Amino acid sequence: MSPKPSLLTFAILTSIILAGGPDSLGAEAPRFLRPATIKQNSNPAAPLAAVLSFEANDNVTTEVTITDGTNQWSVGFDEPTKVAAEMPLIGFRPDREHRLTVAIKDSEGNETTVKELTFRSPKLPTDPALFPRIETQTRLKDQIEPGYRLLNPRRRVPVGAQLTNEQQLRFGESFGMLLMVDHDGTPVWYYQTASRIAGFEYHDDGRILFVTADFRLIEIDLLGNVTRSWYAAERPQGYAENSEDVPALTFHHDADLLPNGNVLALSTKRRKINDYYTSETNADAERQTQWVMGDRVIEFTPNGRVLWEWDAFENLPVRRIGYETFSDYWKRRSFPDTIDWSHANSITKLDDGSVMVNFRYQSAIVNFDPNSGEINWIFGEPTGWPDELQSKLIRLEGNFRWPWHQHAPVLTSKGTLLLFDNGNYRARPFSQPTKIQDTRSRAVEYDVDFENRIARQIWTSETASDLPLVSIAMGSASELAETGNVLVGYGAVADPFKIHEMTWETRNRFNQITRCVEYTRTNPSEVVWELELKPTGSDPEITWNIFNTQIVKIPAN
Repeated sequence: MSPKPSLLTFAILTSIILAGGPDSLGAEAPRFLRPATIKQNSNPAAPLAAVLSFEANDNVTTEVTITDGTNQWSVGFDEPTKVAAEMPLIGFRPDREHRLTVAIKDSEGNETTVKELTFRSPKLPTDPALFPRIETQTRLKDQIEPGYRLLNPRRRVPVGAQLTNEQQLRFGESFGMLLMVDHDGTPVWYYQTASRIAGFEYHDDGRILFVTADFRLIEIDLLGNVTRSWYAAERPQGYAENSEDVPALTFHHDADLLPNGNVLALSTKRRKINDYYTSETNADAERQTQWVMGDRVIEFTPNGRVLWEWDAFENLPVRRIGYETFSDYWKRRSFPDTIDWSHANSITKLDDGSVMVNFRYQSAIVNFDPNSGEINWIFGEPTGWPDELQSKLIRLEGNFRWPWHQHAPVLTSKGTLLLFDNGNYRARPFSQPTKIQDTRSRAVEYDVDFENRIARQIWTSETASDLPLVSIAMGSASELAETGNVLVGYGAVADPFKIHEMTWETRNRFNQITRCVEYTRTNPSEVVWELELKPTGSDPEITWNIFNTQIVKIPAN
């Protein structure tokens, strides 16, 4: 679902059509039968993209070199073709004149070039509800990871900020964005849709899979075209047009496209449980029958057939609760009177075929065998686990703190475990939580001996000189391929200048900020690059946060 065209400023573009002769006048050089032209992408969901079209006398590969006078980059199309119908071009900074050179090459290596096509990119939206304000700082230019930064800005206003709760909820959930920026924070591509985006996965061929707030999984290309989509058939919203139905109650937080073509996704089950907790602060509070939401992991085929499932209710202790179990997370998502028990937020299929799931409210990462369903190991704070799972627990050596309410665990190229530790509460019910102003969020890395169940902390982004940041939700940490640095998305950061006025109960009444920071993987770490999404508008002021961030490169198609 795309924003209305009236919300976008369309390009002022000039297509200079050149059918001029080749640079090489040899008889074997390929020829343009229909001249090369460039025009703005016709899909208003991705307005900074453009498309190239032409027809040649032979199958040719194509390389397009683009410059705006300051930046120069190339986009290659390695699949030979005679007719190029809307080849996608991205990387255009907004509201600039761009010059393009198109080179086509046949199978013998003969080349023809068309020079000086021009394209003026559109301006960014001026509506403060449609685009965040971006600030960046590069501190160690020679150590920065090459590539664009892809993130998913999510807009919000604080609870009670001149909007009803329903208006506040709708304002956030009705807007979804994916945004690609360069090192300077200048947008080079973005996509807008009408449902908030959670986890996303960028593929080298330019496909992006993402999860929406209305329980759909959507795959798009870089022109913003929906290439495939699925919806949870049992979702409260019902049928979704032009989408495959999957027998599931929800899709939430994260999903992965697997090499075999299937999809691995987080879903849920809702179960009525007798004599369940009614408080996370008073162990003696009267208990009652509760609707409890737990996680379900599924793998399904492209046509929506579920191949296997793993049910958290059947494998984890349902009476081991965490702080925020009694939040209104699922109530806000059309499941009234439903509490939030396990709250998974990421899923990964590892090279050995096992599946790793992060459970935020359990403050635990669980790895299991999808064939047998058996748990292989559990990494997380060790209290409250039943006897039958004690042998699965990994022990943390040394005087280091466990992660709490964490996000986005990954196994790195070195086999270590890297994750974003929100650090929220640093306790489980019914122990006293750490005050919010004494909390610190960080990226952290562990060397783990999975066979002997022993872990050792080897790196953290946290340094004594850092501005203390408390990410109360979301976040990510990823290893970068060329530099070995770590890119950290700080999710929803409580306003650091008002943190001493907050409690865990009142935090949503305050503004939030967000940051993306690239750190060196040294001890201590150093900040290489950082980005902040700044508030926009006024009365009410709109703030922005993100679910996660990635480094991406323009694909060679």
